[in-house]
Amino acid sequence: MDIIADEFLKLSNFQRAWEKVAENRGCAGVDGESIDKFASNQTINIYQLRNAVSDSTYHPQPCKQVIIPKKNGSWRELKIPIVRDRIVQQALLNVLYPIMEAKFSAASFAYRPNLSYLNAVEKVADWRDDGYSWVLDADIVKFFDNIDHQRLLKQVRIHIDNPGILCLIKSWISVGVLTEEGLVLPQKGIPQGAVISPMLANIYLHEFDEWIAATDLKLVRYADDFLILSSTQERILQAKLEIINLLDSMGLMMNAEKTQITNFNRGFRFLGHGFLEKAIFPIDVNSDKLKSAIDKSKKKVSTLGKKHK
Repeated sequence: MDIIADEFLKLSNFQRAWEKVAENRGCAGVDGESIDKFASNQTINIYQLRNAVSDSTYHPQPCKQVIIPKKNGSWRELKIPIVRDRIVQQALLNVLYPIMEAKFSAASFAYRPNLSYLNAVEKVADWRDDGYSWVLDADIVKFFDNIDHQRLLKQVRIHIDNPGILCLIKSWISVGVLTEEGLVLPQKGIPQGAVISPMLANIYLHEFDEWIAATDLKLVRYADDFLILSSTQERILQAKLEIINLLDSMGLMMNAEKTQITNFNRGFRFLGHGFLEKAIFPIDVNSDKLKSAIDKSKKKVSTLGKKHK
């Protein structure tokens, strides 16, 4: 594992991490340092930041709370690290991604290089064509906010057993968020808005992916939005109870309002697409009812991702 630490602490790795963070832009954190301000003295800043991590004098700062409106009228809280913390997180991602990519499930499509939600949509079509016609359409209640810290670190340790790296990750997920009322330190959850969080989310759900892979069920997962597929109604009904229990053991809960058992003849929507019999088509994500979306879209039906046997 020392090789991972050595690769992580290379100055060239921190330079690449800075370039990625700069490319993504984003706002300043609680310290007020913007991308442009860091860039004005980037060579020295990168060198000092890398050295601080190397000699353990680096300490992350609290995240900045940013509230953004969602299309359904509710709000989402983002927790934005300072620029320097984003660089260190990206530097670690640069070396951990290749390791984790070799281990992640083929059923997981979010936050992964060269994969997108369209690949997940196509995979659903593949399973449909293989006879998996019954579907448990579900997602997880406030997934990012309910990730158990100790369980997460235990899962990370399975893949990367390096004390220094584990301490860094622990500091990032427990550093807290600065709100108008003051600093809030989380008992659980990881910050949506942090560079490291998407990979940590996939690590946390890797156990979930593996459990389902060992059964006769099929899984297509995009972050916390997922489909479980089976060839029979009886099996999918049984699977719902199994998934509820599995998530409960992980400190998570299935979203009852957004969960349904259905099939391709009845139709459903997933990742912005409607599924009806052999048809797959983009739908209005703001539509309250699938039926109305299907009715509007029937004239422009396509068979995206249909498998030719």
